[in-house]
Amino acid sequence: MPAYDPIADWYATQSRTGSLRRFHDNLARRLLGMAGDVCGRRVLDAGCGEGHVARLFARHGAKVVAVDISPRLLEHARALEDKDPHGIEFVARDLATGLPSHQGAFDLATANMMLDDCEDLAGVLRGIADALKPNGRLLLSLNNPYALVTRGKVDDYFASGPLTQTFGTDRAEYQVPFYYRTFEEWIAAFRQAGFLIRSLVDVPSDPSDPHLPDDPVPKIMVLDLVRHDA
Repeated sequence: MPAYDPIADWYATQSRTGSLRRFHDNLARRLLGMAGDVCGRRVLDAGCGEGHVARLFARHGAKVVAVDISPRLLEHARALEDKDPHGIEFVARDLATGLPSHQGAFDLATANMMLDDCEDLAGVLRGIADALKPNGRLLLSLNNPYALVTRGKVDDYFASGPLTQTFGTDRAEYQVPFYYRTFEEWIAAFRQAGFLIRSLVDVPSDPSDPHLPDDPVPKIMVLDLVRHDA
């Protein structure tokens, strides 16, 4: 069973009207701002969840294909699309196995707070890269590994691997997957998949949002990568 299925109903509600809404709105708009004009562009939303980023990009004219491994989260995404259509195609797929029906099809891909959840990071990045056109871009948000140390989530910065804590939810009785990686490991994974970093933006704290705590090191960073075909 995909890890988010057991909490999908709760997660969708929190993302749309609850404690996660402000956080997701903030990051989605940062990704859109980094993307620039997306009208008419083909966009892959990788790890779309209940469809938050996909809907925002589609409302601004993008032609969006949204992919997630969780059938239950996709049910929520499709139900909202049926009520308020934006032409989004939702696909149930593990991106680590690729997206054969959309090879080289996209101008841009987004991955909002999902790469931390991927055990097979290399496979997922490769799947996204293969779906992009040459020089296509990947816009993503993820936890700052340095902040995980300062916040006490990680005892040893160099001890990368799966963590047992609950990240991103207050449902402590169910723990979603989270794979901690050093910044060096992130950069190596991006390069191995054929991506180069165009820019990196630290997301500042927000006292009104409990998911963006006022810490000495920013919790979240947003990156703009480009598929580089040597």
